[in-house]
Amino acid sequence: MIKEKQEGKAMLLKWIQCEMDEEKKAAFSAAQEKWRDLKGYPGFLGQIGGWNVADPQEACILAFWENLDSYQSFMSDQHDEIFARSRQKGTYYKISVDIVEVKQRIELNHMSMIEVLQRSKMLYVVNSRRLKEKQTLSDTIKQDKHILATFLSENQKNHHLFAVLCASMELSSSEWKNMIHTQVKLEKAWLVV
Repeated sequence: MIKEKQEGKAMLLKWIQCEMDEEKKAAFSAAQEKWRDLKGYPGFLGQIGGWNVADPQEACILAFWENLDSYQSFMSDQHDEIFARSRQKGTYYKISVDIVEVKQRIELNHMSMIEVLQRSKMLYVVNSRRLKEKQTLSDTIKQDKHILATFLSENQKNHHLFAVLCASMELSSSEWKNMIHTQVKLEKAWLVV
């Protein structure tokens, strides 16, 4: 059974993509593990990440925050210190960061955010501007038993971002896979809850 939750203040997602040379992957991964210092920070809900299946030299990280205020407080208070301690600088040559508010969250009954993140093995992120794609994806993922949670955001330009967390390495339904998406094989060592 799936239930929808609407929060008073919108949850915030931070979607990070880093490109690196092959010889820097081990250093990046070791540095990413040091982001465990996020644990316990006020408003921080969790973070997962791994390697892009289609482009193994791209690392993808998805962080969850209670709201924009919590995230901004972290950025001004602790981010630079954790980044310096991690020694991640220089392990990648390109970074892309998207900050979006979740407009709709769907999650399985009786499962906490921590349980969802701990059980996830694969992350799919779909970017879409077309309403038809949004509806197709929504209908399809609600029927897949491997889906642990989905998050939908929409910005002012009617751009939709879906984050889909899965308990298996592949989704059983392939109808939506013709949409532009990023498939991320999650690294348990990068999990922060």
